[in-house]
Amino acid sequence: MDPDDPETDPDTLAGLVTAGDHPDAVALRTAGSHPDREYDYRRLRDDAAKTGNLLAALGVRDGRTLGVAADPPAPEAVLALLGAATTGAVVRFAPSEDRDTGSEAALRGILAPSDRVGEYDLPPGGQRVGYGDPPGDPRVTGFEEEMWSENPTVPPPTVGPGDPLLSTPDGSIAHGTVLAAARRVRKEEEIDPGDSVVVRASLGDPRVVVAGVVAPLLAGATVVLLPDGAGSPLEARGSVAIATDEAPEGRWIDPASVSLE
Repeated sequence: MDPDDPETDPDTLAGLVTAGDHPDAVALRTAGSHPDREYDYRRLRDDAAKTGNLLAALGVRDGRTLGVAADPPAPEAVLALLGAATTGAVVRFAPSEDRDTGSEAALRGILAPSDRVGEYDLPPGGQRVGYGDPPGDPRVTGFEEEMWSENPTVPPPTVGPGDPLLSTPDGSIAHGTVLAAARRVRKEEEIDPGDSVVVRASLGDPRVVVAGVVAPLLAGATVVLLPDGAGSPLEARGSVAIATDEAPEGRWIDPASVSLE
């Protein structure tokens, strides 16, 4: 994929997982008091594909919804988004812990830190996937162990631009809508391959997902997550910030300015 040629952009986020001409560039990293974690585009695509296989094996595919803990953001949340895109699943960031609230009743699974994954009230048959420390409950799937295992490859579904990708309290947002909005952000904000885009707002807002994750990946830039939360308001962690208030990075994109129409 050529970031300067929108005609080569994928039609769905599943296409974004397999596209790319810059496999060794940094796609995703964390910054903060914890040890940094870094993924180049090759590793991100490989791990996203493995995550998709794991989710499909758990039945999280074909329009079923995966809840993903969003705060503080972690690489597993991005892998879940990209992996779910390959299975035709729908992602609900920052789901309520109460399954009687909104669309939580329809959750097929939840991905969250192992010490929090048991807090979510899932419907019968719901799958719990914990990351970080190994889950203490045998009923919880350990993300790292199972993602790297030889999990079976389930034939991928046909995913189209009109299929839902993100679930929100107000409804679903399709692959094509997310990608069109991300292309606008990339162009209007001039996000280039050399940029590092720092996510300083919650992935629970789909506009943050668009501007802070999808747009930089389309551009061949780097997504920077702050596992400590918003991070220091005085220390720049990249060249562009996605934030609801002014940030120390040289450029600042307010999620409210991102249109999903």
